[in-house]
Amino acid sequence: MLGWLLVNQKTLEEPSIQTIIKLIEKMEINIKTVDVSEVEVLCEPGESNYCYIDGEPVDIPDFALSAFFGGNNYNSKAVVKMLESLNVLCVNSSESLNNTADKLLTFQKLGAAKQGFLFPKTVLMTAKTKPSFIAREVGLPCVIKVMHGSKGKGVVLVKTEKELENLLDVYAAMSFDDHILIQECIVASKGRDMRIMLSGGKFSTAYIRDNGDNFKSNLSQGGDLQFITPPEAVVEIAEKAAAVLDIYFGSIDFLFGENDSYYICEANSMTGLTYSKDAQSHSASNPLLLTLKDIMTEAQKRKKNKI
Repeated sequence: MLGWLLVNQKTLEEPSIQTIIKLIEKMEINIKTVDVSEVEVLCEPGESNYCYIDGEPVDIPDFALSAFFGGNNYNSKAVVKMLESLNVLCVNSSESLNNTADKLLTFQKLGAAKQGFLFPKTVLMTAKTKPSFIAREVGLPCVIKVMHGSKGKGVVLVKTEKELENLLDVYAAMSFDDHILIQECIVASKGRDMRIMLSGGKFSTAYIRDNGDNFKSNLSQGGDLQFITPPEAVVEIAEKAAAVLDIYFGSIDFLFGENDSYYICEANSMTGLTYSKDAQSHSASNPLLLTLKDIMTEAQKRKKNKI
C-alpha cells in the first residue's frame, strides 16, 4: 500500500504537521510526504497510469491524507479532486475541504440539512451592511471574524453599535483578500468551547478549552484543556454534522448555550493534534492512528475490487 501525505510547503513547519509526520515515521507506514505545489494537475481522457510530481511520472497512490493547516488553496483542492478521479481514497475529501475551509458554507450546509443544528446567526459583511441591521438581526455584542482565519486570529468581539459602525466604515474603504463574517455572540460560552474529535466520521475523543475571561478559547490564545466524556446528545450532533460536511477525520467545535443547549461554532478537517502527547504515540485512543488504520483497510478493499 502506497500513501501520500499532502502538505503545503508554507505550512510544513506547523507543529501539528510535524506531529503527524513523526507519528507516521514511528508506525513505519509506506507514506510519502508530498508538497502539493509540486503535483501536476492533469486531466486527460481515458485511464491514467501515473501521477506527476515535479514533472516526473510516479505511481498513483492508494490513499492520500491532506495536512494543509491554513495552506489549503485552489491548487491543493484541485490536486485532491484529481486524485479522487483516479479512485484514490482521499482523507479528507475535496468536498470536505470545501465545506470546512469556508466558514459561511459550513453553516449554509448545516442549515440546508434541516436536522435541527444550532449555530450562531451569521451575516456575510459587505460594503452595504448596516450597523442597525446587525444590531437588530444578530444582536450585540457580536463577533467579527475572517472567513479563513484559524487559531483565533482575525476574531474580534464588538460590543456597541458605534464600534461596529467604525469597523464597517474601515471595511467599506479598503480592499481585503478575504471575506468577513459577523456572528451572533453566544454569551454563555465566553472563553469556553468543546471540541469533538472524529475518526472515520465517528467520535474518538473530546475536550473543553477554557480561557477564563478572554472570549477566545483557542489553546494558541492561552486557553487550558481538559479531556471529558461528552454528553451523548452532543456526540450524536457532531456525527450527524460530520456526515453532512463529509468529514472523515477532523472535529466539530461547540459553544455552550443557555439551558444545556449547544451551538456548532466551527468544523475542521484534519484538526490540530498538538494538544496531547497521545498524538505522538501508538495509543489506542489516538484519533490519527485510528484514522490511518481505517484508511489503509478501506484502500486495500478498493485495490482488491479494482483487480
